[in-house]
Amino acid sequence: MGISKSAFKRYRIIDKMLRSKLRPYPSLEDIQNACSEQRPSLDTLEKDIRNMKQSDVFDAPIVYCRTNRGYYYSNPNFSINTIPLTDDDILTIKESLDLIKNLGGSNRVNERFSYAIQKVLSAFKEEFPEGNIERKIIQTDYVEGAKGFENFNKLLEACKNQIPISFVHYSYSKRLFSTAIVHPIRLKEFDNKWYLIGYSERHEALRTFGLDRIYEPSLLKRKYISTPAEEVEHYCNDIYGVYPIENQAKQEITFLTSIDVTNYFEAYPIHKSQKAEKNNSGSSFFTINVVPSMELIRLFRSYGRHLEVINPDWLRQQTKSLK
Repeated sequence: MGISKSAFKRYRIIDKMLRSKLRPYPSLEDIQNACSEQRPSLDTLEKDIRNMKQSDVFDAPIVYCRTNRGYYYSNPNFSINTIPLTDDDILTIKESLDLIKNLGGSNRVNERFSYAIQKVLSAFKEEFPEGNIERKIIQTDYVEGAKGFENFNKLLEACKNQIPISFVHYSYSKRLFSTAIVHPIRLKEFDNKWYLIGYSERHEALRTFGLDRIYEPSLLKRKYISTPAEEVEHYCNDIYGVYPIENQAKQEITFLTSIDVTNYFEAYPIHKSQKAEKNNSGSSFFTINVVPSMELIRLFRSYGRHLEVINPDWLRQQTKSLK
């Protein structure tokens, strides 16, 4: 069950009052008065107590005492701040850690996460799982030695704390180095490659930079330029891939797949907006609503005669020219 931030604040107040030795057996009115900032209703507080008692939340041993007309913990040592991990919890954490290691691909990416999890597990006297000892049951398509991960933690810090950065950027196509000042927003993974998304001072717009092309990043002491959240979400999510085609807006794209590849697109949609209209022959018309990208063109091209772009016409012609 998901817990909202406001509800969790109330849970902590309830927990604190139930553990109090000076004022035991608090009533709903007492708890309501303690929540002076929120001033929740009594019905809300009753619901909070019911939720706290659920096994999938805190499994709190809250009991109402009719004699004292208030609530208390039947286990005086209980607190929501010291919830013990079950065997299933620990197993899930280990499995998640194994997945993170595979997805991250580099110790530099997941070392902070690994250290945090190690502290959690050590509190329960659990041995930290070593990759060479545990039997691997998850494997992702990652080749060790990919460039760019050595800067991951610094770029992550810059995104999290909204710190402008400068770095040297290398263009594979132009074979030139250039300097860039970027106000970082997000790190994004696509096709087993990582990218930095941020506001570029030189372009005066959002831009994407491959981590493998970033050299010598430095944190800057200058005012951070914010980008509206809605604009960031459109830039990051209204696209297949990471590099939008210049001067192209979000638009509906229709393509026809042969019976040989239709099932692949049905099983693995390339975008959340994807819709399908299947033909009696087994082929299918698919539509997506995205900003066209070079990655999308390469994807279409990779299917050769098994995929045909129907519209827009410019994309149809450009895709044909690449075949």
